[in-house]
Amino acid sequence: MNGWDRVTLVLGLLVATLAGGWFLAPVGPGPAGATLTPLDPAGISSIRVERNRQLTLELRADEDGWRLRHPYEAEADPRRVAQLAAIARAPVWQSLPAVGDHGRYGLDAPATILQLDGQRLLFGDRDPTQQGRYVLVDDAILVVDDIFHQLLTLPARHFTAP
Repeated sequence: MNGWDRVTLVLGLLVATLAGGWFLAPVGPGPAGATLTPLDPAGISSIRVERNRQLTLELRADEDGWRLRHPYEAEADPRRVAQLAAIARAPVWQSLPAVGDHGRYGLDAPATILQLDGQRLLFGDRDPTQQGRYVLVDDAILVVDDIFHQLLTLPARHFTAP
């Protein structure tokens, strides 16, 4: 291998490394601190989680605090419920045009649906970086950190009071 071949190889590796880092890096914060919804988490009084088209979790606030209503009745841990309610203000990494095929984002048959009071959030597939998750909110497809979706997969006992 001559000197020019080495230079070409090194430059090629450098370009590949930089391009790979650019494509795999998480998307930066959305425009002007965009969040999934304008809802105030402290004002939410009803939370429902559906997975695979079945209700898996229902929580409601009453005068005595939060109660687990489904899959069984129990007092709920307000700190853990607050984590679910906080999804309403999850920072948006990216906003995509909602026109076209929702199927390419896993939103035609979403695996998980979160309902905060009357607001429905449909969680689809992971984005190609595997760090974000597509969410359909009203007519917008948004990308948020996948950790918010993972909160929705926790069992009901996670939200019960100790």
